[in-house]
Amino acid sequence: MARQRPVIEIRSICRRRWFSLAMALLLAAPVIARETIVLQKSATDSQARGADATLNQASATTNNVGPTLTVASATNAAEHALVEFDLSRIPNVGIKAATLTLHVITPPAGTVTYQAFDVTNFWQPNVVSWDTRVATTAWTTAGGDIAGTATDTETVRHNSTSVGFNITADVQNWYNGSTNYGTLITDENTNDGRTTVFGSKEATTSTNAPELDVTFVQNVTGLTATPGSGSVTLNWNIPALIGTAFNGEKYTGVLILRRTSSPVDKTSIPTDTTDPGLCSTVGSGVVVFDDATGKTTFTDNASDTCANAGEPANGTTYFYKVFLRDSSNYYSAQDITNGSTFVEEISATPAATTAAQQNTQWIAATFATDLASPALIPGTVVGVGSEINLLFLINASTGLREFVPVSVGGSIVSRSPVIDASSSSTGQDILYLADQDGLIYAINADTGVFDWVVNPIGTGTLSLQGGPAVELKSVAGGLNDQVFFGTRNTGTTMGNQIFGLNGNTGTNASWSPITGATGSIPKLDIINSTPLVDYVHSAIWVTSRSACATAQPSLWKINPSTGAVLATADLGDIDASPTLTAASDVLFTANNGDAIVGGTCTAGNSTIYAINPTTGATLATFVSTDGPVVSYPIVLGDAPPYTVVYSGATGVHLLTIDTSRTAPAFLSVWTTAITDPSAPISVTGLSFIFVGSSDGQIHELALGTGADVKDEVVNTGPTMGTVGDPSIDEALSRIYVTTTDQRAYAFIIPF
Repeated sequence: MARQRPVIEIRSICRRRWFSLAMALLLAAPVIARETIVLQKSATDSQARGADATLNQASATTNNVGPTLTVASATNAAEHALVEFDLSRIPNVGIKAATLTLHVITPPAGTVTYQAFDVTNFWQPNVVSWDTRVATTAWTTAGGDIAGTATDTETVRHNSTSVGFNITADVQNWYNGSTNYGTLITDENTNDGRTTVFGSKEATTSTNAPELDVTFVQNVTGLTATPGSGSVTLNWNIPALIGTAFNGEKYTGVLILRRTSSPVDKTSIPTDTTDPGLCSTVGSGVVVFDDATGKTTFTDNASDTCANAGEPANGTTYFYKVFLRDSSNYYSAQDITNGSTFVEEISATPAATTAAQQNTQWIAATFATDLASPALIPGTVVGVGSEINLLFLINASTGLREFVPVSVGGSIVSRSPVIDASSSSTGQDILYLADQDGLIYAINADTGVFDWVVNPIGTGTLSLQGGPAVELKSVAGGLNDQVFFGTRNTGTTMGNQIFGLNGNTGTNASWSPITGATGSIPKLDIINSTPLVDYVHSAIWVTSRSACATAQPSLWKINPSTGAVLATADLGDIDASPTLTAASDVLFTANNGDAIVGGTCTAGNSTIYAINPTTGATLATFVSTDGPVVSYPIVLGDAPPYTVVYSGATGVHLLTIDTSRTAPAFLSVWTTAITDPSAPISVTGLSFIFVGSSDGQIHELALGTGADVKDEVVNTGPTMGTVGDPSIDEALSRIYVTTTDQRAYAFIIPF
């Protein structure tokens, strides 16, 4: 896109000095979308997730956060300005233009050329310095890690009062799957000795704070799909303004693309200022609805279908992508190289009978593969991590993002527990997260603001694979919630660690980390699983590997108050998380079946264990014939006999065990073949078990017989997505899954 500058909003008499600049921009560039908003710290815009700092080479370890930002070029005394904005006021939009404006407090002695770079690594404002980005972690390159090419270059003169950088491409990417670590401003004139001072987020005069002027088109809201026989009816809402409208323009309607069996590709978007026309092909989608009259419903059937798309056929799943447009044909998408991932999508399967009809409740883009079970506060919010360092918090009812994804330091590969405010000792809806940058986070689930970020070992780096577990003060007592997790340091099979942190502050619990092979503590191999909180026995259960089934513990019982190791068991390598019965009278876990074959640790058939949680003794075992257990077994029932369900390499299996007997034994009840199944999910009282698969479907299995009763299509087309571990939301009777097609889906259950 050619460089274009949006209109800068003139918000008070104090900003009159910028009037001539704003008018010049208005005359120089066309109106390119229908809404503009100014993001700048003020009484009405706290910029809670925003941050800035000066990185000072001469004070390389000093954190410089204050009312000003400085950019300077001098030998061994360079200074860089680091600026990040809170975008949560406009979470569900297609970006058309973005200008970063810095207000000059002290201009340079002469003309200086400054560059704006996208920052490429996570940092925290309370610790960032020239050398350090977070905790004790250094920048890869001192002075800030940045993209190889500047996003924009601008000039500041001795009489400049502001400077504006066109960072449209960066902001579009932040909405489209790239991490937002902000912008770094540097002086490209090496050692010219000139300095410019700008206002910061903490500026004494709020209008001197950095501002981001963003022009955008919103997405539709309330998108639903209702299947019929040979038809699908879509409904949506055209949103109210959240910014300043240009020239009285209004949103005029929508353009809808349709594709069979798979979502419309993210690169399939209409070109701004053009109308492709009804029945035209846009990438992998066909335009089946093209309206500029403000309609909010469309029925796709035999009378409204393009010849090249075909009328909806019963038993076939159709995916729809809905673009809001304005009167100049600017769409709710971002026209960038990789396409616009975040556009409202929905799917439905028409059928001759109501029982056979299917539809998603919502589809949300996640930009990357993530197959971990989504976290949730039932009925409120769904949390989804990603391997591209982004955390998504999605409205459970609507599927819309609560705010632009939260950027963290590393990949998120496990479920992140989220606690509602009524249960949390923080008094907030709070999410705890572990990433592969070796950091632990507490994040306000309502705002995306970090409560705290810690490197639990202080200096150095950890590898963290499994998610954290949370012991709630509201259940266990004590002073605060506690967060527990283990390390995955592959350089040792004996010296891994288990941590307990204060959930309110991130500081270590009252005990030091448990470190394997120290003192009386046995060897501790890597931990790939999430610990389990046992309130009845005042214990934390942790599973680990055991140096490929050699003689060292793989099940650990920890006292959460003291960190004492209460019991261990050598059960062979374990990657599956442990599970407890509702009464906490039996614990179940499953090993990997690992053994050393030809000098290599090789996975085999899992053994499932029933454990007495009081004594740690094994009550019964069952050897699977279907490879390693996937993720975790689940247990159903309020009292013995219990039902245990697990997935193996080729199917889902149901066992029963009556632990009230003197010598309990597992009994195999049924096996249902499923291609590459995910972990199963169900809840006591529900008559079905749900499991994802690499066939692009969620399978609904009858609890009593294992019969595959009904399947919901997630994505079975040419871009077929493997379905990950599901989560059940009992408040909304929904199931949530993530997939390898880089989306999250919601369906009503039972199917």
